Amino acid sequence: MTSNEYIIVGRDVGEAKYHLVGDNILPADQNPGGTALDVVFIGKLMGEMSERTGKKRRAKKKEKKLIRLCMRAESIPPGMLSEAQEEAILDHTKIKVMFETREQRKSIDKDKNTRILVVPADGTLKAGLDELQIPVVGKPFEPPLTYPIDKNLMLAWMQDSIVEVVVNVEAPEQMDGLTWHQIRKHFADEIEARLTKIADEDKVGQIAAFHRAVGIYVTNMCR
Repeated sequence: MTSNEYIIVGRDVGEAKYHLVGDNILPADQNPGGTALDVVFIGKLMGEMSERTGKKRRAKKKEKKLIRLCMRAESIPPGMLSEAQEEAILDHTKIKVMFETREQRKSIDKDKNTRILVVPADGTLKAGLDELQIPVVGKPFEPPLTYPIDKNLMLAWMQDSIVEVVVNVEAPEQMDGLTWHQIRKHFADEIEARLTKIADEDKVGQIAAFHRAVGIYVTNMCR
């Protein structure tokens, strides 16, 4: 890996640099409408590709160009690459799309499957591990390989569980003599302790959690 460490990842929702409008590729900052070239576009394209059969089961040259426009280079730590450097990195990035296969036989235990595990470029995983911060004692650390939108989606999905924790908090003793600030602090402390306890029950260490995330990403395909 180069002295300036970086990773190449998909642009998240709201990070698209270009939009696809008809057959035209236009800068996103012009608000051109159309389809944002980001990870959502890649996911949709993968879904369409997975349905292809025979000679059509391949990625077109134009599709690989669009996939590359959905990517961005991010330095480790962030903010160390100029826009020109990022563009140069992406200009020299080759997109290779490989198709897994499944040959179905008369008996399911005779099926032949091909699974492709992609090993990242040299040093990229090590750089990610080196950047992990030791969590504060008693506090759960931030799950690896996640983005802000993942946090928001998980909070929305877990709202019933969070509400259940909140409504089950016992009232503080002598509540009549407490200020609203003290009552709120009591609830905050109780909820924090309960959620921390739930997180600690899984007993997954920081490094193990990183390796778990890598393993899930590399194997958890739809096929």
